[in-house]
Amino acid sequence: MPGRAVLAGALALAGGVLAVVGSFLPWAEISAGPFTEQAKGIDGWEGKTAIVAGAVMVAAGIRVLAGSHQAMARLRPSAAIAGLVAVGVGLYTAITIRDQLVEAVATELPRAEVERALDSGLLQLTIGIGLYLVIAGGVQGVVAALVALGSRDEPVASSGTGLRGWSSLGEGAHGIAPTPPAIPDMPAPPSGRLPNAGGEPPG
Repeated sequence: MPGRAVLAGALALAGGVLAVVGSFLPWAEISAGPFTEQAKGIDGWEGKTAIVAGAVMVAAGIRVLAGSHQAMARLRPSAAIAGLVAVGVGLYTAITIRDQLVEAVATELPRAEVERALDSGLLQLTIGIGLYLVIAGGVQGVVAALVALGSRDEPVASSGTGLRGWSSLGEGAHGIAPTPPAIPDMPAPPSGRLPNAGGEPPG
């Protein structure tokens, strides 16, 4: 297997694992004094989407590393799309995490008070390690697709001979027709003369 294929498959596999594992880890941490609350990616639709994207990258990477035929051709769109989805979900969450927190807490407290607590530092919001892992995994998936662009699919090795069907019946074990046996030379007559072609007895 070419080194480029191994690299692409390993990147896709590692990126998928990061996206899946990161979805089960905290994406955000909210603290107010001694009280801390964590929100995991799997708690929302974003984390579930990242898990699906990670699973697609893992499957694509395993196919390439297993040497499946045309696996590289399938890796390019799979790793690219899944990687972009993971990166997109991660970046979307990182950008909107403050608004999502305010919306969630606003059901119990006034929105203005929640925003004032965030601005003053009374309520602190920190992005968790899981979100970083998902983004990193998505980036690896995109890189794997880019690496696969420069690789060409290898044809499946032929298990038979060059000819097929009735034309291969006369071939030998290695696809070469056997050499016909040589015809032995006819022995010369005892007298050293050719037989009488006219049928007359010898004189």
